[in-house]
Amino acid sequence: MNVQKPFDKTIDLIQDRLNLNSLNQKAISGNLANLNTPGYVAKEVSFESDLREALEDGAMSMTRSDPRHVDTAGLKAAMQSPELKAVGPVDLDREMVNLARNNVEYQYMVTMLNKKFAMLKLALGEGGQ
Repeated sequence: MNVQKPFDKTIDLIQDRLNLNSLNQKAISGNLANLNTPGYVAKEVSFESDLREALEDGAMSMTRSDPRHVDTAGLKAAMQSPELKAVGPVDLDREMVNLARNNVEYQYMVTMLNKKFAMLKLALGEGGQ
């Protein structure tokens, strides 16, 4: 039996991105908290870098049955649950840039989620009052 979800995929995608931003925030905070800890190795969420590497290396094959179709089989491995990986010593400047970027992305996704809910509210007839 196929159960319909009450919302579309947009909300699921926003939720996934917010979860990734939350994981990024934890990694960045841990790195900053251990800035002066001897022997501490900075960590980052590997999902984005793994996906970027796959795109740059051409690891994703383009098998198509139609010129408009894209084969996304190569994305499945990169889109598994993100993991933290060691990236070397903590660099304060890099961590602050990552923190600022993560914050902007998080705020953007929250804004998009608010707009989506406002559109749903309007569609239900509750927004025009």
